[in-house]
Amino acid sequence: MAARPLHHPATPDPVHLLLAHTDLGSLLTALAARTHALLARAVPAECALVLRRRNHPALAAASSVALTRLVQERLADDDVDLASALDRGAATAAVRLPASWASGMAWGLDVGHLVVPVDAGPTARAALSLVGTVPVDLHERRHALARIGRVRNEASWVLRLGVRFADEEERSQHRAQAMEARTVIDVAVGVIMAQNRCSADEAFDILKRASNNRNVKLREVAAELVQRIHPSLPETAFSD
Repeated sequence: MAARPLHHPATPDPVHLLLAHTDLGSLLTALAARTHALLARAVPAECALVLRRRNHPALAAASSVALTRLVQERLADDDVDLASALDRGAATAAVRLPASWASGMAWGLDVGHLVVPVDAGPTARAALSLVGTVPVDLHERRHALARIGRVRNEASWVLRLGVRFADEEERSQHRAQAMEARTVIDVAVGVIMAQNRCSADEAFDILKRASNNRNVKLREVAAELVQRIHPSLPETAFSD
């Protein structure tokens, strides 16, 4: 069972985040802002979220423009800490900020760095990165870690659903594109059948050979043939 969403009066709740942001980039940005707001009192730190989906470039969003830019640079350089979270699901912590993260930033080296993996579902990997002062008091440190754990769980819930919605939308688009291509190919086969007085299988073989000989996609060859008959390509009607 998913953890109960945390409450913060100044930020949209997770359900509203999902309803308001239809693409993962804007969702990640809004989620990073909410995560920072939820952590602000217990953990005085800047935070960033990284999301990497299968066959997609990684996305990064943070509580500041500077940190967003830095995380993107670290991703491009195959940062060890981010790779540990994204590739191996392992957390890393340092009481002093690594030099590669401090370069060009105002934090200096006297702050800590924590990177934890975030479950984003079977088709994606995610990580939460925190840069800030490490609490000295043991009780405060435990409280901060507990808060980070709850916020990470909430981020996981949002990202799992967001990625799932995005995956379903892409599958729907791919199905629609495949059906549109199939319609054009079927019409082209009909044209070849009429012109050559042959069967559907024979017409498809003629179309396929033309595609292979010209090294052009089957759908493009079919569209070219159909447009010789009529300038407008046939459209596939979809019903909800």
